[in-house]
Amino acid sequence: MNLTNAVALVTGGSGGLGARICHLLAAEGVDIAVGYLGGDERADETKKAIEILGRRAITVKIDQTKPASVEDAVEKVGSDLGGLDILVNNAAIAMGGHNIPLGDLEAFTPEIWDEMMAVNVRGPYLVARAAAPHLRASKWGRIVNIGSTLGHGDWYADRPFAPSKAAVVPLTRFLAANLAPDVTVNCVAPGLMEGTALGSGGPQHLYDGWRNRAALGVTTSIEDVAGQVVYLCKTSSITGQSIVVDGGINFH
Repeated sequence: MNLTNAVALVTGGSGGLGARICHLLAAEGVDIAVGYLGGDERADETKKAIEILGRRAITVKIDQTKPASVEDAVEKVGSDLGGLDILVNNAAIAMGGHNIPLGDLEAFTPEIWDEMMAVNVRGPYLVARAAAPHLRASKWGRIVNIGSTLGHGDWYADRPFAPSKAAVVPLTRFLAANLAPDVTVNCVAPGLMEGTALGSGGPQHLYDGWRNRAALGVTTSIEDVAGQVVYLCKTSSITGQSIVVDGGINFH
């Protein structure tokens, strides 16, 4: 499918992966709403990079834990860019700034649990719900959720954010079933991506351990993940699927 003149909202669009998704979609002729919560300068830089590619771009501040903020952001996209055809639910948190030792359920408080679920699961649901009328109106709407390889195997299942990221897989199936046939909904489930907020700053043994475990001996390429998002926006007969991009950690 030709994406020229389509309109996309990318949440978390100013981060490493989000910005790359924005760039690749813009190269396909898509006008982009760069969703962000913090980091105004990074959002503006992503906007300028899209405009250099000859596409329209706006920045949209969105707190996906708050329904009113989500609804206002989606309406702004529709008003400023003339509609909405593609939603990429990319925004998420790993630890949310909390230091939680593995296995310490006392430190992993109900409040932290609720925060992770609010951002990583409830957030994509709220954005998809608000965007659904616009996506249905386009007659070929696309939603691509960014999940995690953690939802497809048992390695790293002890990480505090694992339940929330794993839950994006059934959320994708739920949305796909409810929005068909007007909207396709799929998930890209990355592994450890160096150069992103979620995948940077860890100890060296973390990356070495990943490469040793991965069948291909590599961490996850941001280019491969972003390219898979674009591919799912262009296809017309795939929905409800979760595609793992992790260097061969999990086979399914």
